[in-house]
Amino acid sequence: MSTLLSAPLLLALLVSTPASLHGEDWDTSGARHLELTAENAGTRHPVRIRPHQFTGLVFDTPLQPGGVRVEGGQGVKVAVNEAEGLVTLLPAQVPPDRPLLVTVRFADGQEPGSVTFRLVEDALRAEHQVRVYRQPRSGESLHLESRQQRERAERCEAALAQERARPRGSCAASLLELLGAGLVGEGEGILAHDLERDLTQRPGAPLWVFRAWSYLAVKQKQVAVELDVKNTSALPWTMEGAELVSVDGVRLRVTRVWQSEPLLPGGQARLGVEAEAPEEAQLRGTFFLKLHEAGGARTFTVRGVTFP
Repeated sequence: MSTLLSAPLLLALLVSTPASLHGEDWDTSGARHLELTAENAGTRHPVRIRPHQFTGLVFDTPLQPGGVRVEGGQGVKVAVNEAEGLVTLLPAQVPPDRPLLVTVRFADGQEPGSVTFRLVEDALRAEHQVRVYRQPRSGESLHLESRQQRERAERCEAALAQERARPRGSCAASLLELLGAGLVGEGEGILAHDLERDLTQRPGAPLWVFRAWSYLAVKQKQVAVELDVKNTSALPWTMEGAELVSVDGVRLRVTRVWQSEPLLPGGQARLGVEAEAPEEAQLRGTFFLKLHEAGGARTFTVRGVTFP
């Protein structure tokens, strides 16, 4: 079915500034700081990576010889300096159908004795360095992180103020925004496809999809997937990232994710994922869509995604 989209997803996902998306722009030029405690010892801490880019894990504690283990894929080169507490990762690829985990064990016998990281592919916000602390941190380190957080908050506030200053108008204004963004025009528009009957999902997953659509912006060579979901778990859900991979192994580069509102247990929300599709041949066949939870180890996967 071919249609000029008027749903709010496409405006939010394909036209809006990054400030209107869920999440924030990561300051990948600096290090992220992670404190290990008894409470978070069992967490699989997410680390954003990009194929063929180095990511360093820096610890304040010596590492156990032979205590670094990679699970879920063979495409990651690992260099370890146990005495200096340094692990360098160089991923060649991230497996689309299973988590890629890195477990690091410490040499001093203190608790927590190890930490596990979940590697998440993110071409836009890949992290260069994560500094991990098991001992009380220095005042200089705390001051540095506080300054980074303050600068990041100031950038987000400025972007939010800019977004709020944008004119809000009728449908006609929205269509002009689509024209101005190059998403429609010259006889080409946006194609939409109802996915409700095509998707398969696993019972017992944290989310349940009850409506779904896919979109193709022909001129911009972009696609989007829109899901109306219910949180069937006992915990809140906030989407952090996503993957779109075909059954033939073609991976589309996800550029943005979007969530309409907080998703509490029993609540409903609309989720959106945007990706690049530079070649028409990349869209042939069916895809699976995997959503990643922010700050957690849970994922949610639906299969049977197709595009117009």
